[in-house]
Amino acid sequence: MPSQNVSLRLQDLQEKDSGSYRCSVNVQDHQGIKRSHSSKTLELSVLVPPASPSCHLLGVPRVGTNVTLSCQSPRSKPAAQYQWEWAPPSSQVFFAPVLGEGT
Repeated sequence: MPSQNVSLRLQDLQEKDSGSYRCSVNVQDHQGIKRSHSSKTLELSVLVPPASPSCHLLGVPRVGTNVTLSCQSPRSKPAAQYQWEWAPPSSQVFFAPVLGEGT
């Protein structure tokens, strides 16, 4: 065993790697008898970015009716927070056909 700094490298973290990790330090005398012990525990919480949201329109969007807009993201850690923003429809300009001089 190394006698100085020992690091544990976790590669390709997954959510299942979340948990408590404990590092123990033991000091033995020249005869191999344990003389001292110490440990420290670290909590690891692997964050999971939200998946692309799935959004739906419930109802018929006609004047005077009600509709529900729903949006969900199946998983994230910590839990995803949602925010709706409204933007007016883009203006569409209609240009009538121009008749040529020869018509």
